[in-house]
Amino acid sequence: MAQDLMKTIGALQDAAVGRCRKRIEDAALKAKGLLRAGEQDERESHPEKRPSCGVTSILKRKHGL
Repeated sequence: MAQDLMKTIGALQDAAVGRCRKRIEDAALKAKGLLRAGEQDERESHPEKRPSCGVTSILKRKHGL
C-alpha cells in the first residue's frame, strides 16, 4: 500500500515538474520576442532613457507584475 502511494506521489511530482518546465520554456521564448521588440520600441520613443535590464523591471514593464 505504501509503495503504491509513493509511486503515485512520484508520478504526480514528475508530471507537475514537467508542466512547470514547459511553461517556463514557453515563457522564455515569448520573453525573447518581447525583449527584442520592446527594447526597439522603447529606444525609438525615448532615446535618452536607458532601459532597465533586470528581470523584475522587464516583468513590471511588460506585464504589470
